[in-house]
Amino acid sequence: MSNSLSQALRGLRIGKEQRVLTVQAIIIGAVVWAAVFALKELVHWLFHEVLHWIEHAPTPLVLFIPLLIGALIVGAIAQFRASVIIYRDDEGEVEPLNAIEGDGLERTIALYYSADPFVKKGLATDQTGLEARWQMPTFAMAARKFVASLATLGSGGSGGLEASSALIGENLAAWYYKLHTNISRHKLGDVPASMSRYWEAPNPAFLQTAQLGGVAAAVTVLLGAPLAAAFFASEVMYRNRPLLEKLFYSLIAALTARFLSSLVVGGRPMMFEVEEFVFPTFRDLRYGFALVLMAIVIAFVGQVYRLSSMNSNAWFQKIDNRFVRLLVGFGITGLVALIVYYLTHSLGITEHGLELVLGPGESMVNMAFAGQVTLSMALIGLVAKMIATLATISSGGSAGLLVPSLFFGTMVAAAFAQWFDYEPMLFIVPALAGSLIAIVNTPLTAILFAVEAFGAIYMIPVLLILIVTGLLSNPKTIYRTQQVALDSMELLPGYDTRHIYLPEAWAGQTLNSLNLDERFDVNVIGLLDRSEGDEEPEVLFSSMLARTLEENDVLVIYGRNKNLDALETAVANM
Repeated sequence: MSNSLSQALRGLRIGKEQRVLTVQAIIIGAVVWAAVFALKELVHWLFHEVLHWIEHAPTPLVLFIPLLIGALIVGAIAQFRASVIIYRDDEGEVEPLNAIEGDGLERTIALYYSADPFVKKGLATDQTGLEARWQMPTFAMAARKFVASLATLGSGGSGGLEASSALIGENLAAWYYKLHTNISRHKLGDVPASMSRYWEAPNPAFLQTAQLGGVAAAVTVLLGAPLAAAFFASEVMYRNRPLLEKLFYSLIAALTARFLSSLVVGGRPMMFEVEEFVFPTFRDLRYGFALVLMAIVIAFVGQVYRLSSMNSNAWFQKIDNRFVRLLVGFGITGLVALIVYYLTHSLGITEHGLELVLGPGESMVNMAFAGQVTLSMALIGLVAKMIATLATISSGGSAGLLVPSLFFGTMVAAAFAQWFDYEPMLFIVPALAGSLIAIVNTPLTAILFAVEAFGAIYMIPVLLILIVTGLLSNPKTIYRTQQVALDSMELLPGYDTRHIYLPEAWAGQTLNSLNLDERFDVNVIGLLDRSEGDEEPEVLFSSMLARTLEENDVLVIYGRNKNLDALETAVANM
């Protein structure tokens, strides 16, 4: 019996690796909390000061002044000593991402996979492993993103803070490890080996665990929901792949950040302020019907935003000069805000017209919870905020999409609450979850955020919304680097899969007649059939060999990299 007890006690010991990762997660959570909490408070302070100045100015036209200053500051930071993150797009082309401009989550995903030896890099000469991440700045990038985000959102740019915070969290986590790589053990002097091991990053898996922790801690400071934040960090990095091991340490970092926020601000530091909770009645069929109808509308709004985002990005990228591009984007945001200001004042709709467009939009969500958003305000805010957010982010403004997506869902919910005459909260809570899957495509985060923030009583309405919205929403993500990371995993070192767009010379033939396996020593493992014109192609396997090929077909081919290169060269020369 005593032996069994002693063995059981020995089994309770935490392993060395777990101790190291736990201590690192706590430290990273604290460091990231300090940076993101300061950024959040400064953005809110600066934006409200700017808003107060505009509202008390002789004319609202002065709103273009802070937007102009913000655009110039972001342009200067992005232009001078800029860092460029390289990745391969879904067509295999090498694409650069300026580290400061645009949605920080795209940059965060690219940096997360930069050290992964199984993900194809942007260039054949790129390093793999930890050195690949150390080629990019860490603390300096976090500092520059901090200032750019403060300039973007503090001046009135439209967007969320989560994407910038996520990039800052990733950079500070990587910086934590970079200290050890730059300072070898013998330079640590008299530091005991038992302490110096907490600075070790023996492999990319340790670094990626820290990066996830940094992102989770950053999002926790904003959402106030550590479990949802930990899942958000894992979902945006690991779509359709195992994530539980790293999720555990993300949760530790997130809880650390939440604990520190509660010490400073007290109480329950949630993103939105709800004075009185209202709970749904599940036997109300009219309420259920309204939820389904609202889910359809939210899915439609998500599709509109996704397609508009693609077109907006393409249009702004045609403007080569960075400063001109930012000035145009921020100018459009200001113009939309000015139109909404005059429209809402002339019609007597609200005194908060500028807040419907400028800034993150959290204040309008809080107003919606309080029942202060009318049907006309909701419709105007939905359209105007979408245009302003597209202009700010697509032009290169340093902002994100999580809070704007919650804003879009809230405006739809406020409209439905007015239409069906229900308490706004009964629609807003499920709508917050629905908008996360319709636009950001993070279903687990959506469920956990709604339940963690508002209680398990909302589980059924949230699940109903998520099912309907998920079925109707396009499964593609708005984050380009997220999909690329998934598509570019190498099965074996030296082997790869490629998408080959069928050349005109092969149209009308079959795979049997082309005989690619013998000619190039590769294997055709699938065929993407786009003949029906659908956005999502039909995938053919066994039936593809005798099928007559058409010009819109895409071949999925597996083989050695050198053989695939030879095939691509032959296709390009046809």
